[in-house]
Amino acid sequence: MSLIEAEKKALALAAVQKADTIVIASHVDPDGDTLGSSLAWALILKKMGKSVIVYNQDALPYSYEFLPGAEFLVDHLPQSCDLLCLLDFSEFERAGKDLYEWRGYTESLCIDHHLTADPVADINLIYPQACATGELIYELVLCLDPGFRLDVAVNLYTAILTDTGSFRYSNSTPSSFKIAGDLVARGVEPWSVTQHVYESQPIGRIKLVGRVLETLQISTSGKGAAVWVTQEMFDETGTNSEFSDGLVNYPRSIAGVEVAFTAREIGPEEYKLSFRSRGTVNVAALAAEFGGGGHHNAAGCRLQGPLPQLIERVFAIIDNSFPVSDS
Repeated sequence: MSLIEAEKKALALAAVQKADTIVIASHVDPDGDTLGSSLAWALILKKMGKSVIVYNQDALPYSYEFLPGAEFLVDHLPQSCDLLCLLDFSEFERAGKDLYEWRGYTESLCIDHHLTADPVADINLIYPQACATGELIYELVLCLDPGFRLDVAVNLYTAILTDTGSFRYSNSTPSSFKIAGDLVARGVEPWSVTQHVYESQPIGRIKLVGRVLETLQISTSGKGAAVWVTQEMFDETGTNSEFSDGLVNYPRSIAGVEVAFTAREIGPEEYKLSFRSRGTVNVAALAAEFGGGGHHNAAGCRLQGPLPQLIERVFAIIDNSFPVSDS
């Protein structure tokens, strides 16, 4: 079943066909969906004879170094291009300051599954009902190259696997399983991808998990939980911000917790908060109260101030949704 309306799909494919030079931009702190979608898209466009680069201001995370086409990733923008593709985000600032200020493109195309109030691209394919941006790229790829190769399939499988939490999250739909089945039929080995993404962690990552779990706090209602990670912890364990991905899943896994978040230090008394919900609470709305956004079950924002007060502010909102019984 197609998610993308025929008219919008035609516009997007026409833009691709007429462009000779294409920049694919992925968001900061890249995850499996933005990277898998971007590299799958790049491989298809290169096969069509396009000149393509994949831009990200951040380094490639260690767990995604195996992805076919990873060598296309660069941290600088060219002077110009015919088409700029925004994948897995729809606001220019999500890719960092350089892209936000860059005007070297003739036309722009956004392919995303995050809710946004103000799409910025010339052509916007934004479908929150998609399990991942990878699902939308899969649909477009089938139009351009129905018999696409294993290298594309591995990237698309990784995109969908990671954004559905290995098919555990509520965005796991019949469509996501159907697409995954097709990708496996094309030669993807699920265990191989799982090993690379989840089971090839450096020892520093395990040490970081231990340090972070020591910070665990539970809100008064028992419905909220938080952990935090500081630059000092990164220094002590020989890690950096890319190793903090997924830490929020530990507090969320506690019985009774409905909302969990991590607070990662990004500057003096400045923190990036990543929220996860079991489904009862819309954390996109929670994040929006602090100027952030995201999905119903996964969202984020940035806050400034002393960490204890920031955690209490968030806990107060969570606890207000789950009043403590007087009985």
